[in-house]
Amino acid sequence: MQKRELVFSGVAASPGISIGSCFVFEEPSWHPEPRTISARKVDAEKKRFRTAVAAVRKDISRSHQTTFSQFGSDLAEVLEMQLAILDDQVFLEEIEAFIEKEHYDAAYAAYTVFSQKKDFFMGMSNAYFRERAFDIQHLKELLVKSMLGERFSGKIALKKPAIVIAHNLSPNDTIQLHLQKVLGFVTTMGGKTSHTAIVARALGVPAVVGVPRFSDQVKSGDQIILDGNHGEVILHPEPETIADYKKRQEKQRAAKARLLKESSLETRTQDGHKIAVRSNIEFENELPQLLKVSADGIGLFRTEGLFLNRSDLPSEEEQTEVYRRIAEAVYPNKLVLRTLDIGGDKILPQLAGEPEENPFLGWRAIRFWLDHREGFQSQLKAALRANTRGNIQILLPMVSGLSELRQAREVLDSARETLRKEGKPFVGEVDLGIMIEIPSAVILADQFAREADFFSIGTNDLVQYTLAVDRGNERVANLYSHFHPAVLRMIKMTLDAGRAAGIPVGMCGEMAGDPLAIPLLLGMGFQELSLSHSLIPEIKKIVRDLALDECQELYGDVFGENSTQRVVDILTAFFRHRFPEIEVEP
Repeated sequence: MQKRELVFSGVAASPGISIGSCFVFEEPSWHPEPRTISARKVDAEKKRFRTAVAAVRKDISRSHQTTFSQFGSDLAEVLEMQLAILDDQVFLEEIEAFIEKEHYDAAYAAYTVFSQKKDFFMGMSNAYFRERAFDIQHLKELLVKSMLGERFSGKIALKKPAIVIAHNLSPNDTIQLHLQKVLGFVTTMGGKTSHTAIVARALGVPAVVGVPRFSDQVKSGDQIILDGNHGEVILHPEPETIADYKKRQEKQRAAKARLLKESSLETRTQDGHKIAVRSNIEFENELPQLLKVSADGIGLFRTEGLFLNRSDLPSEEEQTEVYRRIAEAVYPNKLVLRTLDIGGDKILPQLAGEPEENPFLGWRAIRFWLDHREGFQSQLKAALRANTRGNIQILLPMVSGLSELRQAREVLDSARETLRKEGKPFVGEVDLGIMIEIPSAVILADQFAREADFFSIGTNDLVQYTLAVDRGNERVANLYSHFHPAVLRMIKMTLDAGRAAGIPVGMCGEMAGDPLAIPLLLGMGFQELSLSHSLIPEIKKIVRDLALDECQELYGDVFGENSTQRVVDILTAFFRHRFPEIEVEP
C-alpha cells in the first residue's frame, strides 16, 4: 500500500535537490557513573582530564588540517571554535576545580560541567551561542569516551549513498558522511548558521535544517525528496512528484555546468563596463577553486588561518612564503591581504587576555594588533617581502578613527626601516587601505580618503553596527538587512568619498555575493566586488547580462525609499523580470 505523501517545511540551508532513500543517524549518548575519589587521587584525576583534553585536541587538529586541505576554509572554520573551547583555560580549570571540590572522577566532572555549559547556551536567544552548545555537547562526548577508554573511530557506515536524517550533526559526523557520498542532510535542529548548514554549503550538498519532529516520523530506507532551494522535505513522494523534481534537478545541474564554463569570460556589462569579481579566501589551498572559476584576483585574504589552532605564532619567514606563493598564483591580479582580524569569536590562546563581556565591541582586529606591535610589524614585513610582483595590497580591519590608520602607517614605516637594516629585499611601495565596517569610518570617510589608498566595505559588520542588530539573535534577526535604507546611505557615502578623492572602493561582505544586490551595487557605482569563490560563476553571469544605465535607473528608484521592505520589493520585481531563471529569496 502506497503511503501518503507528506510535506515538511524547514530552513533552506544549502541549495540543491536530492531524491533517494534516507538514513536515520543516531549517535549513542555516553553517561558516566558518578564515581567518587579520595583526596589523594585528585591530582591524578586532574592529570587524566588534561591528558584526555590533549588527545581530543590532537584528533580535532588533525581533522582541521585535513578538512581545510581537502575542502577549504569555510568548512575548516567550523572546527576552529571547538579547538578554541579546548584552549579556554578558565573553562578547563572550572572542571579541575569541580574534581577537587566535589571529589568526583574526571569523566563525571567533565560530563557534569560540560552539560551545565551546554544547557546554559541552549537557553540563549542568540542562534550563534546556541550553536556553541552543540560544540560543547560534541566535545563532552569525545572527552568522556576518551577517559572511559573508548576512542571513537569517527567512522559511520552507510551501506549506500543516502539522505541523512538527524537531530543534529557534529562537524566531524557531517564530513565523515560526506566522504561516503551522502546525498543530502536533514536535521530537526539548527538554522542557517548551524554547523550542518555551513558544512553542507561548503561541500555543495543540499540541506534543510530546523524541520521539527521530522526524525520521529521517518525511518531508514524511506524514500524522500530534499529541496534545499525552498526548505522542504517530502516523505513518501508520489511518482508524479518524483518525476517533477527530477526535471528540476536536471535543469539545475545543466545551469550550474553552463555557469562554470562561462565563468572564464571577461566580466563586462552589456554596455562595456568592466567589473572586477574577486574571491575571498582564508587558506592557500583554496587557490585551485578560485582559479577554476576565473576569479579576478583576491579581494580579501583573511590571514587568521595562519595564526589559529597552533601552539606558536607563525614566523615572518613562514608568512612571507605563504603570501608570496598566493600573490604569484593570482598575478597580474591583485591580492588584498587583510592584517590579522582576531578577537570576537576568534581567539589566540598565545596572546589571550581576560575574557570580555562583549568581545565584538572590544579588543579585536586593528586594536588588538596595535597593542602587539612586534607581531603586527612581523606580518607587515612579510607582506612587503612577499610583494615581489607588486600586486599585494594591505587592508586594515575595524578601523574606527584616523589615529589607528596613522599608527598603522608608523608600524609599516618601521617595518620598512627594519628590513633595510636587516638587508632583506622588499618592495617599498604598497597600497594601504581600510575596511569600512564601522559607522564612524563612514562618517569620516572623506578624511580617511585623503590618507588611505583604497576602501573595502565589509557589509557584515557595517549592517550589524549600523542597525544595532545581532543577526544571530532570532528575536531581532529579521531586522538585519543590507537593504536597510540607512545601510544603503552609508554605502553611498563611502563610495562618494572615495570617488571624490580618486581612490578605489570595493565591497567584500556578504552583500557582494547576493544576486539580488548586484544590479543595485552596479547602479551605485561599484567596480570591484569580492565574494566566496563558489558564488563567482553566477555573479559574473548576472553582471554580464546587465547594462549600467538600467542599474543606475534602478538605484534611482530605490534611493528615495525609507522602508527596507519597499527596497526589497523593488529589487525583487526587477530581478525576477530580468532573471526569471534564477531563484532569489526576498
